[in-house]
Amino acid sequence: MIYSSRVARDEVNLRQLQAALRGADTAVVEPEIRRKPKPPPARGGVLIVGMDRLLTQLARCCKPVPPDPIRGFVTRGRGVSVHREDCPSLKRLAEGQPERLIDTGWGKGEGSYTVDMTVTAADRRGLLRDIGDALAREKINVTAVRTQSRDELAFMRFTFDVVNLGQLKRAFTVVRSLKGVIRVGRG
Repeated sequence: MIYSSRVARDEVNLRQLQAALRGADTAVVEPEIRRKPKPPPARGGVLIVGMDRLLTQLARCCKPVPPDPIRGFVTRGRGVSVHREDCPSLKRLAEGQPERLIDTGWGKGEGSYTVDMTVTAADRRGLLRDIGDALAREKINVTAVRTQSRDELAFMRFTFDVVNLGQLKRAFTVVRSLKGVIRVGRG
C-alpha cells in the first residue's frame, strides 16, 4: 500500500486515491497533507475496497445501516462519504462525477447507527405517546421528533439509533401495527 496510516487519517487528493485503487506502479509524489482535528472513533465498520484505514463518514442524507447495500463517494477534504446504493443524493453526485464512486462494504465493526423514520397517520390524541412507547419497548433511543398535523393527518419524523437493520425493521413493524398508522418509511 502506498499510504501510511498517518496519511489515512488525513486528506488525500482524488488522483492519489484513484492511483492506489488501481494499484498504479508509477512513482507517487508524497501527498499534500492538510491537518484536521482527529475524527471521533467510527461507530461502525466500513471497508473501502483496496484501502486500509481511510477516513469515512456515513452520509446524513440516507443514513445507511448494515446490511444496506452501500457505495462510497470520494469527497473533497472529508474522506469518503458512504451512502445507501438507492440514495437520490448519491445518484446526483454520480451523474456529475462518476469517477469519484468507489466500492464499499460493511466491516465487522459494531456500534449504533442513526436513522430517520417517517410516519403518516390519522391524527388522534395519544398518537405520539403510543409511537414513543412502542419504540421504547424495542429498546430504541429516540433522539429527535418532528411532527406536523394537517387535514386530520399527522406527519412525523423520528430520529433514533439502531444497532442493525433487524432492529430497524422491528421498529417499523411495531409502529405500523398501531391504530391509525397509514405509512411508515425511512426518511
